[in-house]
Amino acid sequence: MKYYPAFLIGISVTFCYSSCMYLFSALLLTWENELSISRNNLTFIYSLGLVLHSLLLPILGKFVDKNLSFPMMWVSPILLGLSVIYLSLANTYTEFLVAWLLVSATSGGCLYTMLFSVITINLKSKAKTSIAIITLFAGFASTYTFPTATYLTEQYDWRFTVLIFGLLNILISSPANYFGFKSIIRKEFKIIKKQTYQNSNLQIILKDNRFWLFSFSLFVVGFNAGAITTHVIPMLQDRGLSLALAVLTASMFGPGQVLGRILVMIFGGNKANLKLFVICFYSLILGTIFLYFINVNHHLAFLFVLFNSSAYGSMAILKPLVQNDTLGQKNFGNVHGILALLYMIGSISGPWIGSLIWNVGGYDLLIFIFFILAIFGNITAFFLNKKKFI
Repeated sequence: MKYYPAFLIGISVTFCYSSCMYLFSALLLTWENELSISRNNLTFIYSLGLVLHSLLLPILGKFVDKNLSFPMMWVSPILLGLSVIYLSLANTYTEFLVAWLLVSATSGGCLYTMLFSVITINLKSKAKTSIAIITLFAGFASTYTFPTATYLTEQYDWRFTVLIFGLLNILISSPANYFGFKSIIRKEFKIIKKQTYQNSNLQIILKDNRFWLFSFSLFVVGFNAGAITTHVIPMLQDRGLSLALAVLTASMFGPGQVLGRILVMIFGGNKANLKLFVICFYSLILGTIFLYFINVNHHLAFLFVLFNSSAYGSMAILKPLVQNDTLGQKNFGNVHGILALLYMIGSISGPWIGSLIWNVGGYDLLIFIFFILAIFGNITAFFLNKKKFI
C-alpha cells in the first residue's frame, strides 16, 4: 500500500496521544479521590507538563536537523511508555509530579510537531496526504481512550489501566513508528546533509519577517483554541443555551476538525496551502460572529462550532506545509519546534487570560477579543504570500 507508513504512524500517534493527553482527563477524578491530590493541583501539574513539553520542542527539532530523527521516532514511544508505567507507581504528590513531567518530556518526540517535521522534510509537497491520514487516525484517540480507561479502571484499578497504556506505547507505538519511518526516512541523510551545508544559519530565518508573521498567526490560533475549548460550555450557556445543548454543541468540535482535515486533503496542494491558511482565519472570523449572535438564534451555535473546529483541524495539517512553502527546509525541525512553542504559548495562556478578560468584561468582551485577534491573524497570514514583508 502506498500510504501504509502513514497508517502505521497514525496508529502509533493515537496511542501516544492517549497516554500523554486524554488519559489524564479520563482519570482526573479517580486520581483526585484515590491519591488525595486536589483537582487544582492536578491541573497545575498538567499545565506545568505542557510548559516543559513546549520548551523541549526546539531542542528536539535540532535532532531532526542533525539526522537523528529516525532513532528519535521509535525510541520516544519507548521512553514515553516507561514514563507512563512509572506513573502507575505514584503514591504522593511529588511522585505524581515527577512522573507526569517525565511523561510530558518524553512525549515530544512522538507527537505531531516532530512527526510532521520529519514527514515534511522527506516527502515535501507529497506530505499533505500522509499528514492528513495520521491526523484522521489520531482524531479518534479520545474516542478510544475514555471508554477503555473507564472500563479497565472499573474492572481492575487505575494503576492497571495506566500500566496497560504504557505497555501499548512500547509494544505497538514504537514498532509502528520504526517500520513507518523506515520507509519515509530512507533517503534522509543525503537530503538533510545537503540542505544543512547550503544554509545552517538559523539567524537568517529569524530575520525573515515571514517567520514572525507566521509565528503571530499561530499564536492567535493557539490562543483562540485554548481559550474557546476551555470556556466553551459556560460561554455557550452565557449566550442562552441550556447545559445539555451546550454539551451537545461542544461535542461537535471533534467531527468538525475531521471535516477540516478532509477538506485540506481534497483542496490542498503546493499553490493552495497558503490560500487555505488564510481561509482558515476567515473561518475563525465568521465563527466568532456566529458565537456572538447565538443569543439571537440558537442554531448559530452549530455554525460557530463548524467554522471554528474545521479551521483548527485544517491548521494541524497546514502548519508544516505552510512553513515548507514560505520558509523552506533550512533548519526545518528546529524552526518548526520554535513555531510550535509559540503556538503552545498561546494555547497555554489562552484559558488563563480568557478568565481574566471574563472577569473584566464578561464573555462579550472575550468574544470581541477573539474577533480582533482573528482579523489580525488573517492579515498576517495574507502577507505570508509575499516574498519579503517590511
